[in-house]
Amino acid sequence: MEKQLIEAFEKLQKREHLLRVARHQMQLGRITEEEFRKREAQILDRYRLTLGEQRAYDLYLRMKGKRNSK
Repeated sequence: MEKQLIEAFEKLQKREHLLRVARHQMQLGRITEEEFRKREAQILDRYRLTLGEQRAYDLYLRMKGKRNSK
């Protein structure tokens, strides 16, 4: 489970970085909004979490929430 959690974090980090870069390019006018939407869909599809990774990440969030509520 720990390996899947690490893989989930890596995918989420890569996905967020690439989305941030694409947003920045759109804001600077280097790409159109249409091109941004295409890239966004490609990034989200490429870095989609597997079922195991999603479960591990959800479990992590629940455990983190329990620690913070004490």
